[in-house]
Amino acid sequence: MKERKNWKDLFPTPIYTLASFDIQLPRSEKEKTYYVLKSKNWVNVVPVTKSGEILLIKQYRHGIGEDSLEIPGGIVDEEGPGSELESAIRELREETGYATETSKYKLLSKFSGNPAMFTNWSYSYVAYDVDLVHEVEFDEGEDIEIVLKKPEEVKQLLLDGNIHHPHMAAALGIFFLNQKS
Repeated sequence: MKERKNWKDLFPTPIYTLASFDIQLPRSEKEKTYYVLKSKNWVNVVPVTKSGEILLIKQYRHGIGEDSLEIPGGIVDEEGPGSELESAIRELREETGYATETSKYKLLSKFSGNPAMFTNWSYSYVAYDVDLVHEVEFDEGEDIEIVLKKPEEVKQLLLDGNIHHPHMAAALGIFFLNQKS
């Protein structure tokens, strides 16, 4: 990988920072300035209840100006070993009030936020045997409704394009691919 030089933070926000850097392209040898969004890593979790239902959330998303059917997720607050799992556990509890034993969490996959423009990674987990144990603790500005669905219903929602957040759809797709038929 070529060295990225002259990093500049151009516009910081609470969610990401627009930044630029210079790089010599590996094949053409041309030097070019690129713009990226620096962001903390993300996490999401496919929660499966003891009865085998999948817990989804419906939440308002400002980018599209409407509700989005998703799985719980959010930003990884701290970096370091175990921080992604800790964040998955926290996000599930805060957004839904559901929890399970740490040993019931399994890493499904690690995806790039978007390799063309984001610097971060998105970690997807599955949590088995989740149960309602806590009151929700929404972040300021969150507007969430909990939706329980059978796996077949979630598959159909994916196929019909009703789960349109790419990281959530990818996590659910990997989850279903890992299921024994």
